[in-house]
Amino acid sequence: MGKLKFLSKYQHGNLRNRQLNQQLDIIRYLSKSKTGRSIPEIAKHIKSSVPTITKMVKELFDSKCIIEEGKRATDNGRRPTLYAINLENFYVVGVEILSKFIHVSIVRIDFETVYKEFNREFRLEDTDECLHYIRDYIHNAIQQSGIKNEKIIGIGIGMRGDVNGHTGEHSRFFNRFVSFKTFLEQELKLPVRVDNDTRSIGIAEQILGQAKGVGNVLVIKVSRSLGLSIILNKTMIMGSVGFAGNFAHTQFLNNDVEDSRLCTCGKMDCLGTVVSGEALQNDLINALNNNRQSIYLKRENKDNYQYHDVLDAVLKGDALAIDLLQIQGDKLGQALGNLINLLNPDLILIGGEFVMVEDFFIDSIKMGIKKTALVDAMLSCKIKLSDLGRYLGSKAGACMLLKACDLVEY
Repeated sequence: MGKLKFLSKYQHGNLRNRQLNQQLDIIRYLSKSKTGRSIPEIAKHIKSSVPTITKMVKELFDSKCIIEEGKRATDNGRRPTLYAINLENFYVVGVEILSKFIHVSIVRIDFETVYKEFNREFRLEDTDECLHYIRDYIHNAIQQSGIKNEKIIGIGIGMRGDVNGHTGEHSRFFNRFVSFKTFLEQELKLPVRVDNDTRSIGIAEQILGQAKGVGNVLVIKVSRSLGLSIILNKTMIMGSVGFAGNFAHTQFLNNDVEDSRLCTCGKMDCLGTVVSGEALQNDLINALNNNRQSIYLKRENKDNYQYHDVLDAVLKGDALAIDLLQIQGDKLGQALGNLINLLNPDLILIGGEFVMVEDFFIDSIKMGIKKTALVDAMLSCKIKLSDLGRYLGSKAGACMLLKACDLVEY
């Protein structure tokens, strides 16, 4: 039984489709269970009869969707057989697409990464050549992994920028005759889900990270760009056309007219122009042009530096780099204080490339929050660094797809 059809949404109305839906419910139940389950336990959960579930379990076992996992010990009587998901038959392709980076991971349903590949020479452009490169890169990664298509549930893609998470359409890229999502589904013959990269990271935090089980969470990604995913009552907020969380385009008052910055959206002084990797790179150039001194960051090399160079200098104790970083952290904190007042979250998680500088950044964020947040709301909100690592993006795409299929707990 191919996973592509098995995990699709079925039309109700006849016995066979009802059986398929019940089999899917069994798969979902077992995928979320940490231990094997007996047929009576499965029947109780699915709310069906033991004979019906016995038949369905046999079909799933014969198709290698589930396996036997020994027998449960009992004090007396017959020991029931336990069944579990067959991990070797369920994989997901996770993809991260950024402006200068593409990353693909092949992930088993238990989040064990079996293959990964990335390219830092990649450049995201609105061209057919780039579109076809992405298709081929994903296809080749699947081929190199050795995992057959029939074992792959689908492809989850987290992509920089404004993505309509409902339709898989990007506001700036690949608006051809069909959506980016539809194009890849037609070409790769697998289900595809496309969403904003920060929102997919927020889902990963719900499933694998510190946001699991927490009702109200703001997940901030600070890398080359600034992103936000909003989780309220354990629900990811999408918005009417999937663009919710455009934190980078909120306005941030800039009293220095000479340093006013034009955003990619066409407006001036959006938050992302003063808090992000690109902003940090601009801050460094401005500081060096104003004869600020640094041992590690020299004026003659200013045009060659990337924001990672500033973060590296922070870890070496460079005073200029620390100052530039903490100014950004303070600004981010002030902006987050407004969100704390508005949404009253339980937790704010800071992720992205900037987590590499740890307390240098988060301490300044906390100081900025104190300038704008109401005291009671601030005291009820924890501020933490993500512990899932800097290179989460592609696995986050896999998390996003598995959550959409209701195959994981969060």
